[in-house]
Formats: sequence, C-alpha cells, structure tokens
Amino acid sequence: MTKKVHLKYQEDRMTSKFWLKGFNVSAVAGTTLGLLMPVLPVLAVAPSSNIAEDSSFAQSEELMIAQSGCARATTREQFTTDTYNVFICEDGNGDYFYQGINRSNGDLINVYGVTFTDSGYYMATTSDSSGNEYTYMVGESLDVYENGELIWTEPTY
Repeated sequence: MTKKVHLKYQEDRMTSKFWLKGFNVSAVAGTTLGLLMPVLPVLAVAPSSNIAEDSSFAQSEELMIAQSGCARATTREQFTTDTYNVFICEDGNGDYFYQGINRSNGDLINVYGVTFTDSGYYMATTSDSSGNEYTYMVGESLDVYENGELIWTEPTY
C-alpha cells in the first residue's frame, strides 16, 4: 500500500513553519533586521579611524587609558604631580622608559634609556629635531631640563 502525501503541505512544513520556543524565527529575524537597518548606513559611511579621531568620547577614553600608564608594558614606578602622571615602565625586552602624561589633556611623552641616579631619581634624556636636549628627572619631584637649564619643577606625591 502506498501513502500519498500532499506536496504543498510538506513544502509549507519545511520552509515557513519553523518555530523556536513559541516564536516564528522568520518574524524575529525580520524584526531584528528592521530595527538595525536605520543604524547600518551610519556605520558604513564613516570610517572608524575618523570617528575615533574626531570624537570627544574617544579622546576622553584615550585620556583614561593614558592616565592608567604603561600600556603594553609593566609599571615599575608611578609618580603624580598636580599636572602630570609619570610612570617608569619596562617593556617586553626588559628596557625601561619614562612616560609623562599631562593630566588635563592626555598629551604624553615616552623616553627610552631610563637610568637611576645616586640621589634616588629616575632620569631619561631625549632631544628634539632642533637639537635641544631634554632631561626628565623624577623622584621627590618632577624636574625637566632643556639644554641643562631647569624649565619645570613640581613636587610628586
């Protein structure tokens, strides 16, 4: 004995009657896409690098990250002044560097070649494109020298 199955009924069962815990999956997927559609063109139009550069949120997030210090390195010492957060960091190769971060705007400088002085200060020296030499010394205070002349000092706490 052969059994006849109604072909139309079988097709409907396989394609449009898929339910998951009381929800029609097609309806859920359609609703989700419908809600996302207004947002997708905005995300597609602006490159993410421009959003991050121009966004005040991104700048405040970068400032928070910068103030935590030594990204991708180990913090060995930390000093704070009214104006700067200063970190002595060790990178993955065991090299030490000085990181000074302006607490109000997030500007930072990294200087490799940190040495420890007999007076208990960490010292790092760098130069700019004009040939000026800058020395950063941090311990009981943060002292910055330009060509050997003290241009900034502030106690640490």
